[in-house]
Amino acid sequence: MKNTDKQITFETARTIAEKAASEQLKDYANEETSFLSHEFMEAEYCWFFFRNKNIFGPPEQVLRWDCAFAVSKKGELNLIGDFSEDAKELEDYLQKMSNYFKERGL
Repeated sequence: MKNTDKQITFETARTIAEKAASEQLKDYANEETSFLSHEFMEAEYCWFFFRNKNIFGPPEQVLRWDCAFAVSKKGELNLIGDFSEDAKELEDYLQKMSNYFKERGL
């Protein structure tokens, strides 16, 4: 679901993130592994979902496996950097992404 006026539910957003995580992280985890952490963050126009911290890959591929997933309240997905280790930076980034989705009507 993309670029509609109707907002999606949290459950739908998590499903979108789970699908993206399974595609992005499949080379670094087995099928029994949950690709997403239970942790998430929410802002006015989006949610952030984070990879399961037990999933990691080689340092030379860090940009591929060390990621998080931003899903707008209208169902748009963006793969983003994972700033979960820095609470201030993470909160700032959440607000920037929320504004990004708002300004673009996503």
